[in-house]
Amino acid sequence: MRKPFNDQPVETLVEQLLAKNGTVLDLRVKYIGDEGVRYLVKEEKLFDLMELNLERNEVTDDGVKALAESRVITRLKHLSLERNAVGDAGARSIARSPNFSHLDRLNLWKNRVGPEGAQELANSINLVNLKRLDLAQNQIGDEGAKALAESASLTGLTYLDLFGNGITEEGIKLLKESENLKNLQHLIVE
Repeated sequence: MRKPFNDQPVETLVEQLLAKNGTVLDLRVKYIGDEGVRYLVKEEKLFDLMELNLERNEVTDDGVKALAESRVITRLKHLSLERNAVGDAGARSIARSPNFSHLDRLNLWKNRVGPEGAQELANSINLVNLKRLDLAQNQIGDEGAKALAESASLTGLTYLDLFGNGITEEGIKLLKESENLKNLQHLIVE
């Protein structure tokens, strides 16, 4: 399986880039796309994977759905999907999958998540362990900010980046005054 921006098939990339203990795989800027993700979710070598970086890999909602349904990749603590094409359906897949119940760090910077996706993340019973959430440069607006501010599931967040989401002063106020987000040490909205 070859991609035009990457000389090596995803199988080779896994061999070369999987940490020796099998817990970390950094595939940033390898352009593996959804096809590559579909390979990863079946690769038995990734059973112990805890950290997956898929930054800038042309991953869409379909690739995220494959991750959410994987029977192999079920223990992730850190998932980086920044600079892809993940929208509300991808956020929904993450929010509703028990595969992500161990996540403490989720990076969705510069994707296509809107208010509906933010609402899904905010209501997720699977994301209660999340400490860091990066949704910068998406499109959640005030509606998404309100959902996050009112979330009973994301109360453990210590870091929340919402820069570049079209959030007005009203949304910022909701976030800053939220009783549910009282553990936040870093809130980035401007």
